[in-house]
Amino acid sequence: MAARDTQQPITIGAILAAARACCQPGLAPRLTDDQAAALAGLLKALADPARLQILDVLSQHDGTVCVCDLEGLVGLPDAETGQRPRQSTISHHLKVLRLAGLVGYEKRGLWAYYHVRRERLTELQALLDLLCT
Repeated sequence: MAARDTQQPITIGAILAAARACCQPGLAPRLTDDQAAALAGLLKALADPARLQILDVLSQHDGTVCVCDLEGLVGLPDAETGQRPRQSTISHHLKVLRLAGLVGYEKRGLWAYYHVRRERLTELQALLDLLCT
């Protein structure tokens, strides 16, 4: 004769009881949906080596930096040629940073001069501080 299975079937009630036993009550995000979406956009703008380098260069200056001064200076070198991104690519990265509110600019003739918006970096720092507590 075969041995009988003595295990009881799992019920919905047992599953719910187990879930209540392991879940901590009162957990809730500190960020609203709007705050989370806005900050995610800010972090996405930063999620590129060239953009981080651009912010690094701009943050070292109290004034403005011409886009032409960034060419050949920032961005990861091409694997085949070893060249850093050209002005058009740098301009694209600056546009992403500008749309995120991380940099500001002014046009002077043909060139654009950029500066870091430190208040936005302060907001980012506050977010990171919040997540670390």
